Amino acid sequence: MQEASYAPRRRVASKRLLNLFAGAVLVVVISVTYAPVLGGLVKDWIHDPNYNHGLLIPLISGYLIWKSRGRFRSGKMTPSAYGLAGLLVAVVMLVVGTAGAEVFTQRLSLILLLSFLLLFLYGRESFRVAAFPLAFLFFAIPLPYVIYYSLTSPMQAWAAKCAVFGLKSVGVQAINQGNIIHLPEGSLEVAEACSGIRSLYAFLALGALVAHAAAISVWGRLAVFSMTIPLAVAGNAIRVWGSGLGVYLFGPDFAKGTVHELFGLMVFSVSLCVFVLFRKAAKILCSSATLPPLSSSALRESTRGPSALEKYPGDSRPRSSKSPPS
Repeated sequence: MQEASYAPRRRVASKRLLNLFAGAVLVVVISVTYAPVLGGLVKDWIHDPNYNHGLLIPLISGYLIWKSRGRFRSGKMTPSAYGLAGLLVAVVMLVVGTAGAEVFTQRLSLILLLSFLLLFLYGRESFRVAAFPLAFLFFAIPLPYVIYYSLTSPMQAWAAKCAVFGLKSVGVQAINQGNIIHLPEGSLEVAEACSGIRSLYAFLALGALVAHAAAISVWGRLAVFSMTIPLAVAGNAIRVWGSGLGVYLFGPDFAKGTVHELFGLMVFSVSLCVFVLFRKAAKILCSSATLPPLSSSALRESTRGPSALEKYPGDSRPRSSKSPPS
């Protein structure tokens, strides 16, 4: 009898060991296959100031998945054949990206591979649970150079134009030629690092995380997330305007060094505070919009005093106020 009772436990333990071994082999295979891709990605995170935030993205995604571990355990494990088709697409993207030396395609294939592998092994419920943490990994991938340079030039010119408008509004004579701001004391260049793409990309990642954590409707979350774009662009324009005003008042040294960095950090902090306030306002508005209106009958019941049965929960018969207690 004891041998028979131990048999199911042994089978369960053997199955767990087998799953752990298969998972370890899978992790090793993926790590070896994508080792060059991961190595280049980590180098970009460390050496490119535009993507320093990428070091935190995998940690945050891992924490979100770990936090949802209870939902993974309680969900049904129904492998999906759609995941296999997605895995084939990810492998093709890796091969094509490697052959064409296109690192963005290779990095994108890694996220798709992890996503469709989860769908293939565990099914749709687990895939839905991990959908946001996996999608959040996209913010760790640097933009392709074609997209990056197509964004930086217009953003540089826009920041210079807004800064000149702000300088003229406070009585400072200034004109702009593209990304160059001409002041009476000299010229100020809105460099590529001052285009705002760095703060925009980081703000988008932060906005997605804050919007996901907000207990509001999907449309409310989209509104909160979309607010990051004008805030990042406006914050960068204010930063350039402040730099131009500082150069006009204190000299060219204001636009470089520690003072310039501290001013940029201050503007980013103010933009972040405005974003938090907008998120709170969206939460209040979305919460009040989802509350059902109180009907007239319910209103009458709420204004009426407690019933006789509620006054005397231990007795089903209503009592008169003159009757003595039993």
